[in-house]
Amino acid sequence: MRYLLIISYNGRAYNGWQIQDNARTIQGELNHALEIVLHEKVDTVASGRTDAMVSAYMQTVHFETDKKFNNDKLVHSLNGILDKDIRVLSVAETTVHARYSAKKKTYLYKMYISNIDLPLYTDALRISPNLDFKAMKKFITMLKGTNDFAGFKSSGSEVKDNVRTIYKTQLVRDGMYLYFYITGNGFLYKMVRNIVGTMLKLGEGKLDLNELKRNLFNGYKSNYTAKPEYLYLLNVMYD
Repeated sequence: MRYLLIISYNGRAYNGWQIQDNARTIQGELNHALEIVLHEKVDTVASGRTDAMVSAYMQTVHFETDKKFNNDKLVHSLNGILDKDIRVLSVAETTVHARYSAKKKTYLYKMYISNIDLPLYTDALRISPNLDFKAMKKFITMLKGTNDFAGFKSSGSEVKDNVRTIYKTQLVRDGMYLYFYITGNGFLYKMVRNIVGTMLKLGEGKLDLNELKRNLFNGYKSNYTAKPEYLYLLNVMYD
C-alpha cells in the first residue's frame, strides 16, 4: 500500500531534503523514524527536493509498505522520534505519486524592510526601504506563463527540459514584512532563489528593467542567488 505523509520542517539545520552520506537531511531523518516504527526499510519520495537550509510549511511525501498501522498512532510515534524541527502532520492511504502527481507548487520567500537588522525578524531577509518596488512588481509579472527558465537554473542540475509554467506571482506587504509568492507546475534547481536574487538586484538599480524584459527568456543568465534560509515551500497541490 502507498501512504501520503504531509510534513512540515525548519530546514536550517539540515543539508536539504535528499538523503546523503555524512550529512543530516530531512529524508534521512524521516526514513530513520519510519524504519524504527515499521521495523522495515522504507524509501520515501517527496514532491520535490528542497535545498540545504530551505524550510517547508507543507511538504508531501509518499512511502510504500504492507504493514498495517493506525494512522494517528503512526503520526504520534514518528513525532516522538523526530527532532522538533520536523513534524509529521498527517498520513493517509493514497494512489498519488508525491512527485509525479503534483500539479502545482507554491514557494514563499520572506523579507523585511528595514535599514537595520532587527532581532525578531530572523525568519526573513532584511532589504532596504529604498528599493524600487514598482520595478520589482513589474518584473515578477513578466515571469507568468509557459517559458524556458534556463537563465534561472543553477549549475549542478541534470534536468534538460527547462520549460516551466508559472501561474501566479505576488509581492505582498504586511507591516514590515514583504512576502514573495510564486506558484508553478515545477521549478528548476535554485530557480526561485535566482528569481528573488534578480528581483532584488533590479530593485537596487543594478539591472535595467527594459533590458531584462528583452532578454528574460532569451539569453539572460541570473548571477544572483538569494539566501536559502528565507525560502519556504508553502504547499503542493494535486487533482
